[in-house]
Amino acid sequence: MVFSQVSISVLLLISVVYIFTNNHASAFVVSVPNQLSTSKMDLSSGNSKLNMGLFDGISKAFSNDEYGSPPDALKATARHILVKSEDEASNVMQKLSDGSSSFTELAREYSTCPSGSTGGSLGSFGPGTMVPEFDKVIFAPGTVIGSVIGPVETPFGYHIIVVDKRTGGGDWY
Repeated sequence: MVFSQVSISVLLLISVVYIFTNNHASAFVVSVPNQLSTSKMDLSSGNSKLNMGLFDGISKAFSNDEYGSPPDALKATARHILVKSEDEASNVMQKLSDGSSSFTELAREYSTCPSGSTGGSLGSFGPGTMVPEFDKVIFAPGTVIGSVIGPVETPFGYHIIVVDKRTGGGDWY
């Protein structure tokens, strides 16, 4: 076992000596262009990158410079008022259209959802977070931002919804 390790080391040493004595050493030497003299090099621009051929190709394969940043995920910010019956929803819609109360006040007064205490705010969420009937309205391209929509029936009851904001999704909106 010891003999084979010694013979492998000797063969490796002989190979390295052969390469350097027969002008094959250029494969192991990094050539530096003449442009890197300090009189011609502009260090203030930060453009002092040294190209090394094979290694540049490997590092480029693992970078994402050519593709840019990924698009933002599709998200919406919305508020809602959840009530038990369609009659209650109609009553709330009437008060909203009269302008006698604000959406926030009505959410605090009528909503059976815990979000009612914060004016019905659901925060920001992506598709699939809410029940399908709710998502269809929130993420529908025809839904106008800031308008009152409803009532929308779900297994939880009847929702009166306002979509405050939608982001991401590219040219979807």
